[in-house]
Amino acid sequence: MIPSVTSAQSLLSADERAAIAEIEASTSILQLVTRLTGMRFAGLAKFTDQEWVVCSVHDTAEMGIQVDDVLDLETTLCSEFFINPQTLFIPQISQNGRFATRPVVKQFAIESYAGAPIFLPDGRLFGALCALDSRAMLFEDPNLPETLSLFARLIGCIFYANLTAADH
Repeated sequence: MIPSVTSAQSLLSADERAAIAEIEASTSILQLVTRLTGMRFAGLAKFTDQEWVVCSVHDTAEMGIQVDDVLDLETTLCSEFFINPQTLFIPQISQNGRFATRPVVKQFAIESYAGAPIFLPDGRLFGALCALDSRAMLFEDPNLPETLSLFARLIGCIFYANLTAADH
């Protein structure tokens, strides 16, 4: 007699399947962001009123930022999205007086930053998609801001779909 093979999908709830899909999609996007930017760290963070919460990372530089880390939002570079919700590129932070003194820059030895705000389809600012490196970057690709924004929008849609599915 041949043992029956039970599909893993039938053993997982809809919420569990959605969470796995969300993790796989966000991990793939983070890998693509590192390839496109040439940077060695990419991450997704959620904003609360005062905190920056790490949701997912792809970190070949071992920068020390881990999933579930929480930083004071005002100390991060991503907090800029509350002031100006556009993609932000800082090729050499140490030469930029506005950003060089941020505690997070020194804490994680960040020299370059690329980021885009993540908005949910209903317009709420959810968090940020960011890439970091301890090396200076040139960001020569003129399509990079739009590409990063598209990835951030895709992540917002994925999160929103799972948020609304969990509400029903």
